[in-house]
Amino acid sequence: MSVQRTSVARVAVSPASRYLQQLAQHFAHKVDVEQTKTATRVNLSYGYFELSTDGNDTLIMRTFADTDEHCKRLEHVAASHLERFAFRDPPVIVWSEGE
Repeated sequence: MSVQRTSVARVAVSPASRYLQQLAQHFAHKVDVEQTKTATRVNLSYGYFELSTDGNDTLIMRTFADTDEHCKRLEHVAASHLERFAFRDPPVIVWSEGE
């Protein structure tokens, strides 16, 4: 896959590291997940997204895909799962073109 399209969302959630851990564990039951000390990469057949934190209260989600359609699908998957885990205090998720 040649990555041509990226997007990023910086989401205020606290503690961000807990949500990163929950999402990583959840996805690891279904798809290939790569983890380092600072980030998690979730690999899907049409691209991947990365999760990391920026301090204690910001979760950073980045998508990497080869088409706009795949990028939107990745955004939906990442956002919908975070929304499920953070249901007590629903996060505001705004995607922008990748950095």
